[in-house]
Amino acid sequence: MLCRISHRLCFTILWFFRYRTVTIRANNTGHRCTNMRTDKEPDAFIFTEYDEAIRLNPASAEVYFNRGFARASLDQDPSAIADYDAALRVNPNFAEAYFHRACLKDYLALREPVIAARHAVLRSAVADFDAVIRLDPNFRYLSDTYYRRGNAKYNLDQYEAAIADYDEALRIDPCAAAILSERKDAEDILNFYTEGIAGFDEKIRQNPDDVRTYKIRGETKGFLGRMQEAKADFQKILGLTTDLHIIAEIERHLQELDNPDYWQQYSWRTGD
Repeated sequence: MLCRISHRLCFTILWFFRYRTVTIRANNTGHRCTNMRTDKEPDAFIFTEYDEAIRLNPASAEVYFNRGFARASLDQDPSAIADYDAALRVNPNFAEAYFHRACLKDYLALREPVIAARHAVLRSAVADFDAVIRLDPNFRYLSDTYYRRGNAKYNLDQYEAAIADYDEALRIDPCAAAILSERKDAEDILNFYTEGIAGFDEKIRQNPDDVRTYKIRGETKGFLGRMQEAKADFQKILGLTTDLHIIAEIERHLQELDNPDYWQQYSWRTGD
């Protein structure tokens, strides 16, 4: 099976109200969102100070945000996300909080063994990256936002959308070599499926009543998210066959047309 979790560059990070840049290369188990003031973890007393600051000023999105950073650096991921949630309840336009919550969701999703649950978290991360781009077109980490959204879409098998995000990230930061690598991976996989569909097109041209080829082509298009094209293939099958087993399967395909998790079973990758 082709590896879906590729090398990533860790994002530049914020600590308290002062910014410093720390860029590292993650290994192929994925990346996580961390924060640090130096190379040391935050002292435990800082949480007492944050708690007191929140008690005195519960309407401070910045305090929730910074406590979330501190918790993330100690691998307290659910608590960190809860603090980012709180920051966004106070300030729904806080692009930085959306960005870091999205990064953490993306990290956690790739460690979720249940595919449907993994995809749900990835889609939630994509929605957070969407919010960053919508709220702040001049966001300081805008290239990284597109890059990371592209990675999340890649892991959702949305290769065309991932390539579009990688292209935008490269437009903003043309020197980002890691983005070029990720883009090539996505393009290679997309080309693999596209070439397969072209082969099916030729088989159907030679035999316009080939139910099996329509079925495989429709399932492949469903996997790629080309739902209207998939629907046309499935409807064609219903007019070609009287096989009740095939009809039942095609009707199920049509019912699940808008369920992206359903189509993951139709990946051609070895082992899928």
